[in-house]
Amino acid sequence: MSEIILEAKNIKKYFPIKKGFFMREVGQVKAVEDVDFIVRRGETLGLVGESGCGKSTLGRTLIRLYEPTAGEIQFDGHNFLKLKGSELRKKRRDLQMIFQDPYSSLDPRMTVGQVIEQPFIIHGLLQKKEREVRVKQLLEMVGLKSSHINRYPHEFSGGQRQRIAIARAIALDPKLIICDEPVSALDVSIQAQILNLLKDLQKRLNLTYIFISHDLSVIEHVCDRVAVMYLGRIVELTTREELFANPQHPYTQALLSSIPTIGTGKKKMSKVLIGEIPSPINPPSGCTFHPRCPHSFEPCSKIIPALEGPVDHTKACHLYDPKYKKTNLTTQKELL
Repeated sequence: MSEIILEAKNIKKYFPIKKGFFMREVGQVKAVEDVDFIVRRGETLGLVGESGCGKSTLGRTLIRLYEPTAGEIQFDGHNFLKLKGSELRKKRRDLQMIFQDPYSSLDPRMTVGQVIEQPFIIHGLLQKKEREVRVKQLLEMVGLKSSHINRYPHEFSGGQRQRIAIARAIALDPKLIICDEPVSALDVSIQAQILNLLKDLQKRLNLTYIFISHDLSVIEHVCDRVAVMYLGRIVELTTREELFANPQHPYTQALLSSIPTIGTGKKKMSKVLIGEIPSPINPPSGCTFHPRCPHSFEPCSKIIPALEGPVDHTKACHLYDPKYKKTNLTTQKELL
């Protein structure tokens, strides 16, 4: 089994709500709540869920663009949250991020060459001529021409800008890259090209990815394992093959049933969710999914389910808890 490169334990991220003249805190947005998972070296872990479930917030918290409210992050053998100053800056070389919007993630006042060489300048690496040579190499690695080095971001299409952002992300030879919906703002034909580029770079550079997306077809194409999130919590975590063949959490089943299957000859799953995602300011008690779950029973509204099960397929659902076997027997039969 591959070495663990990142381990998150009980990660929480709350945003304060402040009102009034003195800006007193009157509440909190609980964006991420008690998240636990591991990432193995060389794999791609997908984070999937509806908009607003906390995927992007979790990604930014892992890289410390947001400081976590609570929890622990072990990255490459180090307690990442305890690193400060020069130690943190040095370790940041190994952990990079590709952002969702290729238009706002690049400084329009900088040339492409200046954008990509910034990591080297910040970390004090390479001389000016060496940086120029390396930038040209990076441009060619991501499918652009070295002659583009003096052009500005507005001269490129969305797909080309994302290639530039990828070149910047891989500049320092990182070990792990967090991809925050890197293709959601692109045309479908361009999406495939960027996804294939990411997979090719992963093989060539031995990269590890955390891939955030709400598009299940993209997740199925690029990920080895998948974590399904709902209202700040992971509700199911398993391999890609197992998730699409045998989804067990009712929320995962509903997500998969939403994938269009026109002309495939496959019978579509009839799992339709009712209502809307509750507010993270005041989430429901117990299992946060229970107000929308068609299989909810008494413990669901009172007790928060733990993420449990076989190592290769864990889920946070009382339907599979032996303690409630007699109570949920009928509901389990409905699932089958």
